[in-house]
Amino acid sequence: MSTRKCLSFVVIIAITMVPWRSFATDVVVPGFLPPLCGITSTQDTNKRLSLRQYLSHFTRDDLDDSSFEVSLDYTGHPCIRPVIRHTSVSLIHRVVELGYADWDPEPGMLDLDVWIISSIRQSLPSTGHTQDKDVRSAKVQVAIRDVHTVPWKPFVLGLIGIDAFVILTYLGRLSSLLTRRTSIASVIGSSNRAKIRGIAIPTNSALLLPSTDIQAIAYVRTTEKYRHNGWQKTEEFRDQATCSIDDGTGCIDIDLTRAAVHFIKKVAIYNGIPGDLKGRTPYVDDVITTYQYIPVGALVTLIGTFEPSGDGFRATRNVNVYDGDERSEVLAIKVHVLLCVGVLLGLIVLLVILR
Repeated sequence: MSTRKCLSFVVIIAITMVPWRSFATDVVVPGFLPPLCGITSTQDTNKRLSLRQYLSHFTRDDLDDSSFEVSLDYTGHPCIRPVIRHTSVSLIHRVVELGYADWDPEPGMLDLDVWIISSIRQSLPSTGHTQDKDVRSAKVQVAIRDVHTVPWKPFVLGLIGIDAFVILTYLGRLSSLLTRRTSIASVIGSSNRAKIRGIAIPTNSALLLPSTDIQAIAYVRTTEKYRHNGWQKTEEFRDQATCSIDDGTGCIDIDLTRAAVHFIKKVAIYNGIPGDLKGRTPYVDDVITTYQYIPVGALVTLIGTFEPSGDGFRATRNVNVYDGDERSEVLAIKVHVLLCVGVLLGLIVLLVILR
């Protein structure tokens, strides 16, 4: 009889000695079997629902690799301490701060500041937006950290180098166009770079544009044919004549075969009849020929180096011939330079921001 009483007494003592934590509810992140270390869920049904909703926002990709390391609590049971990726935010501390869970008094209290904050939060009325704000804040921190991990600086530096190279190229072209104009009398007997302007007259015969009465010293002919899928270019042909340039101080013959000619005037010939395509319905096999030309007797500007050739001169490949003058080309280059400078300043500001 005494033995039975002793056994009953031992059972009662063992039941009373079972840790309170075994009756408490562990906090588990959905998708992770081990519970969170050192905390338990509250008895408040609303807070337990908020805790479940809050933890359901986090997936394996949202947590740091160290979060998957399993530890042992004070009773020897496995548990985890998850941390949000790219931050120092611990889910254990965060749910206690929000009042969704309680620290477990058995293994010891959490950090003092966390306990104080959780106590203050529990005494204040809860808001429904706190959870969304925390998740949004975590995602913003992750996005900012991802931006800083992208190698933007080398990419921006490369764009700055390309832009600077383009600016220098445009400035080189602009410098050649702004060469001071010289007279033809001073060009004769010299092979230096020069800019001359005068009336262009063919030395032999002018170039006649078919189906028109136009005589030119240079032209570009572009032929297009209408197919089932639209207009298609079938031919492009260039031709220049040897011209005599007279500016009033002298006259020289220049072969423009290798020069780069810039045209202003243009005429179109549609199926052998002068006129453009405006207001017409094209049919299959229709042909339109476009001529860009400089007419005989036009005022032209030549910029570049001229080589003596026989009784005259020959234009080198760096010679540019303009119908009239080069002011439109200078204006276009200046606009491009300003745009490139604006892009360069923007890239520099972006580089300072990303530094």
